[in-house]
Amino acid sequence: MLDENLPTFHLRPSSDHIKHHASVHLAQHGAEPTPEYSLRHPDPALPRSRNRYAVALYDSYNPEVLYGEVLLIPEWTQTSLSQEEIRRNGGVPPPPQPVLPTSFVIQLYNPDQQVVVQQGVSKWSATPQWIFEMPQQSFRQPSSSCIDRTQSDPTASETTPRHRFKWKKDGKLSKDYVCSLSGKNTNPDGSKRKNHEPDITLSIFRHLKEITMYEPNLARVEMEDPKGLEIVMLLSAIVIREVYNGHLRETFNVSDTPRRLSHETQTRKNSADRTRLQRNDQVPQPAAPPLPPTQRPPLREQTPNGRPPPIDPRSQWELDAETARLKKQVEREDRERRHAERLETKRVKKMLEEEERKARQKQFEIDQETERLKKQYGKEQQQALKQSLPPPPPGRANVNPRPNFAGLHPPQPPIQRPHSASPYGPYMQRPGNHNASASTFFHGSTANLRPQDGRRPASKPSFLRMLGHSDHSGPRLSKKQSAVF
Repeated sequence: MLDENLPTFHLRPSSDHIKHHASVHLAQHGAEPTPEYSLRHPDPALPRSRNRYAVALYDSYNPEVLYGEVLLIPEWTQTSLSQEEIRRNGGVPPPPQPVLPTSFVIQLYNPDQQVVVQQGVSKWSATPQWIFEMPQQSFRQPSSSCIDRTQSDPTASETTPRHRFKWKKDGKLSKDYVCSLSGKNTNPDGSKRKNHEPDITLSIFRHLKEITMYEPNLARVEMEDPKGLEIVMLLSAIVIREVYNGHLRETFNVSDTPRRLSHETQTRKNSADRTRLQRNDQVPQPAAPPLPPTQRPPLREQTPNGRPPPIDPRSQWELDAETARLKKQVEREDRERRHAERLETKRVKKMLEEEERKARQKQFEIDQETERLKKQYGKEQQQALKQSLPPPPPGRANVNPRPNFAGLHPPQPPIQRPHSASPYGPYMQRPGNHNASASTFFHGSTANLRPQDGRRPASKPSFLRMLGHSDHSGPRLSKKQSAVF
């Protein structure tokens, strides 16, 4: 502090602990600093505060009173069309970078006035300086004439005399800035520099933290609005500190990468906005009372016909970059989906082939087992089938099969019989032949030779059975006794 008796403004963090807010405290005559102004910046998280700088000065005790504000939109570099840079940037042109502006406008309220601050370079010391002008007369003279009321304000009139002020560095290696009133030219024609009055120092900005006002020199400035001059000096000092002595990307809230919003988030947000708009359309809203000029919301761009503000090149680049990123993301997701479908098709095909191979293998094993069981149990099955067949009828089968005398006697040669001989022997007649003559001497009456009850007579014993070599219990041929002897 240069002098504790001089009014000194200290820039301190806000008491509400908001990062983008600050407080301006005033200390004078050795007293403790007390809040005098409230310094506000827009929320960096809001979309409307991107790629621009804005600051407003409010009253500390009445937050609705706005004294002045600054809105600074930078210019941007042209995007490079070099294919190498585009390839290094992922197929997107490099983003435009903000250009440090050479001027800014301070908007004052009540009375409304715009003060343009131009940046320049000192001719002698080659240090940067910022020059602005303010009219000596800011308020309209009271008059009952209607003609006087139709005239423009003195601040907008070109005939109103003005004072010229400038901020410049105290030295090349110094961090202090000095605000002075340019001396008047005493020469009427303004051709001689030797008749120029020296500059009058009005304030000093020490270490970019505190602003000390030279109160005796301020009294020498012939102006109707000293409060407006104080606000202009405070706002211009703050802009010089934050814009021309800070980082451009942080000052103008320039993001390194464009915002990334997923399709789900964008869809949800759009649906929520549509629902809110429909509700607002259905429910009539009461008309808000007009605000006085001192309570107008700050940091709002006034555009004709209520149209949205134009998109700056940086925002346009962010939109293009986000569109390209989403397009690549959709293409990548499409490729991944097709690849997943191909893998799933291969997996299902392989699974079906494996199931078919297992089915063939199982059928082959079943066939092998069937053949083995056929070979193992085929004979037994044939025997079981033979046993399960019904016996032949008794008329077709032999009653007494011929016994096997192979072990008892040698085989007998077949008996040769003449064609005229009867197969039943010389003494035996064909059964059923009633006309043939029969001897009753040996056999008795012929009635005994006829079949009884329609049954077929039993077969006669064979020749070997007559000889007594048969072991069967059938009827034997017995020797009959003669009826004569």
